[in-house]
Amino acid sequence: MNKATDDPVFTRARPLHVVFVHVDLGIGGAEQLMLQLAQASAKAGHALDIVTTRCDPDHCFAAVKPAGNLFPHLHVVGRWIPATLFGGKAKALCSTIRLAYLAWWTARKRSKADVYVVDVLPLPLWIWNWISSASLLFYCHFPDRLLLQRTDRNLLQHCYRQVMDGLEEHCMQYADLIAVNSQFTRETVRRTFPSLQDTELHVLYPALDTASLDKHRPEEDEDDGRPLIVSLNRFERKKNLELVLGAAAWYRSHVPQASLPRIVIAGGYDVQCTENVEYLNELQQCAAAQKIPVTFLKSISDATRASLLQQATAVLYTPTNEHFGIVPLEVMYSETIVIAVNAGGPKETIVDGVCGYLCEPTEESFGRALQTVLEATPEQRAAISRAAKERVIEYFSEERLMREWQDLLSKAVCMGRSRQSKLWWSPKTTLQIIQALVTLFLYYGLTKVLTMVSWGSWSSDNVNNEL
Repeated sequence: MNKATDDPVFTRARPLHVVFVHVDLGIGGAEQLMLQLAQASAKAGHALDIVTTRCDPDHCFAAVKPAGNLFPHLHVVGRWIPATLFGGKAKALCSTIRLAYLAWWTARKRSKADVYVVDVLPLPLWIWNWISSASLLFYCHFPDRLLLQRTDRNLLQHCYRQVMDGLEEHCMQYADLIAVNSQFTRETVRRTFPSLQDTELHVLYPALDTASLDKHRPEEDEDDGRPLIVSLNRFERKKNLELVLGAAAWYRSHVPQASLPRIVIAGGYDVQCTENVEYLNELQQCAAAQKIPVTFLKSISDATRASLLQQATAVLYTPTNEHFGIVPLEVMYSETIVIAVNAGGPKETIVDGVCGYLCEPTEESFGRALQTVLEATPEQRAAISRAAKERVIEYFSEERLMREWQDLLSKAVCMGRSRQSKLWWSPKTTLQIIQALVTLFLYYGLTKVLTMVSWGSWSSDNVNNEL
């Protein structure tokens, strides 16, 4: 490796131009992390661009809303490309096409950038490798093939998924540097992609935006004396939100002398997402069937989110094998007790029994943890809450993220230059050749059309003259 990689002053010698590409800037952990990295790049003095195909002002983070500090750097292109086909099908194919367009756009419009950063799907890496001289960094939140619900009902669907899965693994190999969000994700990537066994995968934990939590004061709560139990997640089936209802039902049946706590299930909700609409309806029906009073809140504001975190007695985090999970950190920093599944990212953020509770994803396990929290003394709850906040400040601060992110940018630039020095062709020349061929093709096509129009007009005039 180039010696400059180990020089901490390397990237600080001059500002870099960093371009972030994300297919759809909604409200989720992946989007939140990409914006954190963009914020860290801006604070370090780097030039910045954020490129996406969709950013709905009513369904995005505050930083990229019209009044946000990242909005001037935002470029929404390729809106005309559909997100799905055939009534909600072929989402992976459409995402691939959208990312291919974004890769082509950035290579043409931001050709002098130093680093391209992409997450979720790595297809742009393959395209940029041929037509761009920028260094390539891929942030893997989790292998995309493992996020999908397998419904290969016929040979055509099976072949389609095989192509998409193979494309994901192949394109990841073109990254100059690959970062992941947890040790759990790193091990999962190695198991899933055999070709990456010898590739170094850098763990970069997301940071918690403590400023947004600190600036919001708790809203007035309709406190009736009962404890408040909260769940914060997107309305997606993989989040296993019905476990909240199951834990409440277990608690009610095993501790009949105690009143059922107030329950609020809140999270990201997109009316254009069929799963969000269907799953919320399923949860409402499930709560009604079990006669459990629940308040459902959709796409809540930052102020409401902070208020729920601060007022809750406990927050139940129900996804299994979550890649990292930013919600437990928000809960811990708010000095509220978190109960999470003992798998995936939460195992790296929560110390069981010290700053929260880790449970098996069963109604009984979550119900017993909920009982432990509700029956604990105020002093016991306060001790866990203090330990939780201290852990977040020590291990998951924005300062730590910014420092490690600058180091990764340094390594990406060095490794990109090393890769390009071994190429026998120039990526910029390749782009110029492609643009020239496209121009010639369009010119030839336009010439043929004009010739046909002129010939048709001349023929009509001759016929009229003969008549």
